[in-house]
Amino acid sequence: MGKYRRPRVNFVLDEDVRDDLTVWAKEEGRTMSNLVERIVTAAVQGKRDSHPNQNPLIHKEQAGKGGTSE
Repeated sequence: MGKYRRPRVNFVLDEDVRDDLTVWAKEEGRTMSNLVERIVTAAVQGKRDSHPNQNPLIHKEQAGKGGTSE
């Protein structure tokens, strides 16, 4: 595999939430996948910003080394 592929994440959610995300994504002209990525990225960045000196989250350097946040 010569081309870099970003990791995929699967999860389940209530049907009504999925429906709301579908509408939201359509309103913004995005795919649902792109919308969810942006929401999650913003949430993670907010978490990092709120705990700058004692960040419990993985840092970018560790992410590719098999580390987990739990």
